[in-house]
Amino acid sequence: MVVGLSLLFTLYITGVCVFAVGEKELEKQSNLIAMLLVSCRAIIAQNQHLINDSEIGDKGFTGDVYISKVMEHYKNLTGIEISESDLSSSDIEKKALAVLLISAKDVINEYQRDINKKGVGFKNVIPAIVGRRTSYKYTNRMGAGYYLKQTSMQYRNPANHPDIFETSVFKKFEESGYQKGKGIGEVVASFNGLRVYRYMLPVYIEPACLECHGDPKGKRDISGGIKEGYKEGEMRGAISVMIPYPSE
Repeated sequence: MVVGLSLLFTLYITGVCVFAVGEKELEKQSNLIAMLLVSCRAIIAQNQHLINDSEIGDKGFTGDVYISKVMEHYKNLTGIEISESDLSSSDIEKKALAVLLISAKDVINEYQRDINKKGVGFKNVIPAIVGRRTSYKYTNRMGAGYYLKQTSMQYRNPANHPDIFETSVFKKFEESGYQKGKGIGEVVASFNGLRVYRYMLPVYIEPACLECHGDPKGKRDISGGIKEGYKEGEMRGAISVMIPYPSE
C-alpha cells in the first residue's frame, strides 16, 4: 500500500530518521507524477498520424478517449491504476495523479476544433505542446510548492529552459556510473520560501520522436523546428517535478 503524505507528517519510527523515510516516499510520488506525463506524451506520439490526417474530420480522439489510452499506458508502465475519481481522495499522491490526468483531458478537449479540422495536416498538437499545456494546468491546480515541467539542455521553447537545479542534474545524468533511466531528486531548503523536494526523470528518444528530432540534423521538421539529429535511445531531456516537503 502506498503511504500517503499525510501520514508522513506524523510518522515516527524509533531509531530511524523520519526525513529519510519522507524523502523516499517523495521520490516515489515524484517518479509516478513524471511517469504519468511520459504516458500523456506517448499517447500523443502514437496517435500523431491520426491527429494530422487531413482527410478525416471528426477523429473521435476526444479527451475521454485520450485519457483512457493514457491510463492503460500508465498501468503497463507502473502497474498502477489511476482514475479521475481520485480527485476527491485524501491521499495526496492519488489526488496529484488525478489532477494531472484531468489536466491532460482538458487540454485535448480544448484542441478538438483543431484536431478535427478537415483539409489541414499539421495541427501543432504534439507531445511537447500537450505536455507543456498539461504541466501548466497541473501546476496551477496543485498550488504552492507544486511544479511540473518539461526541460532539456537543447530546448526549443524558452519555457523549457533548465534552471540551476535542472542543469546540475543534467550534468549528473551524463556522469560515468549513472544508471540510465533512474531519476534524481533532492530536498531544496528554500524555493520561493518553501522547503520542497525536486526530482528529474530523464526522457529518451523513441522511434516516434525521430521524425521531428532525428536526422537530417539542421533540417526543419513538420512543425518548423530544427532537427537536432538525435539517435534512438539518446537522452532528449527530462520531466522536472517539485512537491512540498512535509513540515518538521
